[in-house]
Amino acid sequence: MTLSPLMYNFLLTAVVLLSLLICFFGYRMFRFVLAIGGFIIGASFVAGFGFTLTDGKEIVVILIAAVAGGLIVGALFLFLYSSGVFLVGAIFGILLFSGIIGFVNSNTSPILYILPALVGGILALLLQKFMIILITSFTGAWVSVMAVLYFINRDFSPFRLEFLDLIGENQTYRIVFSWLALGMLGFITQYIVFPKKGKNTEAVALSDEQGV
Repeated sequence: MTLSPLMYNFLLTAVVLLSLLICFFGYRMFRFVLAIGGFIIGASFVAGFGFTLTDGKEIVVILIAAVAGGLIVGALFLFLYSSGVFLVGAIFGILLFSGIIGFVNSNTSPILYILPALVGGILALLLQKFMIILITSFTGAWVSVMAVLYFINRDFSPFRLEFLDLIGENQTYRIVFSWLALGMLGFITQYIVFPKKGKNTEAVALSDEQGV
């Protein structure tokens, strides 16, 4: 099934808006992000498994199984918070390592991805607020930049960093600079500009006690 240009534009606009929300409000809506991420992972895994078993002939069954798998994994991510935080950190470590490898055009053994995954997961558990803000701001920024670029020019796969070799050095630097600038803006907004929830709660409690 081929999507119409109008549907493509609608989906890309939705992706841009959602990624910007994650970039600037990711820490506040992290449980929602965990649930969505778990749903996508569960649905993708179950759909791929079902497609293999049925040779792609039972589309309705595959879709139902994918939705069920997505809901189950999304619920697990939502309620097993620490496990979700570790997994998000691990995925971020893998993606960051993959981005560096792809950007310098270097090949490496898949087993080496274990180390950045462990480092990312452990750091996410130890420095939860900092890492959650870092991950959501820069991940949201990257998805937003890729969606806008794909909206303008659709002759590449946004899931493969190799497309950077085809667009020219100047445009590559623009993409990286836009991602870093937007990610840093999202990080500053989440970490510095918005007041901390704990301080807000204490201020409200103090004003209630004073009868303000």
